[in-house]
Amino acid sequence: MKNTVFLTSAALAFLFVPVPGTAATPDWRYLEGGYLSYDGDGGFDPDGLQINGKYSLDKHFYLNGEYGWAESRSADFTTLTLGGGYRLRLNPTTDVYVGANFERIDSDYYDNNGYSLVGGVRSFITPDIEVNGELGYLDIDEGDMTFKAGAYYYLNPQLAVGANYELMDDADVFQLSGRYVF
Repeated sequence: MKNTVFLTSAALAFLFVPVPGTAATPDWRYLEGGYLSYDGDGGFDPDGLQINGKYSLDKHFYLNGEYGWAESRSADFTTLTLGGGYRLRLNPTTDVYVGANFERIDSDYYDNNGYSLVGGVRSFITPDIEVNGELGYLDIDEGDMTFKAGAYYYLNPQLAVGANYELMDDADVFQLSGRYVF
């Protein structure tokens, strides 16, 4: 746990450093989708597809949602996240945010609702590369701390490709996706 806290702190501190000469700012109106893969405890390793997005209501408030469906040999399941949050621009290339979400898991053997609380940072380290880090608390059955990190490469101002990796107590999640900014 100490290593996770140290690595999280170091990553977030790195992201707060402004990069001179960049003009890109994180956009809060996008839709993305792609592949996801779980690496779970006890040999539970499903994979599938996901779609998610964010929508900026104004300068500070946003809505977000995510839907994923995955399957393995033993079970199929879906996840749903709906919520919103508050963002604050730190400098021209970096935003920080906090949010709260409704969470739902629906599978062949288990259905439950819960919530999550998140805080994170999104920053352009070059005009074409955005990195992000997020620390969260997920409570569906029992509370779990989560850490998510990712990067996106912008092919042009509207299209990007990226990857995210999320660490949780019971499973890790890897996502590859394409993003459309509107």
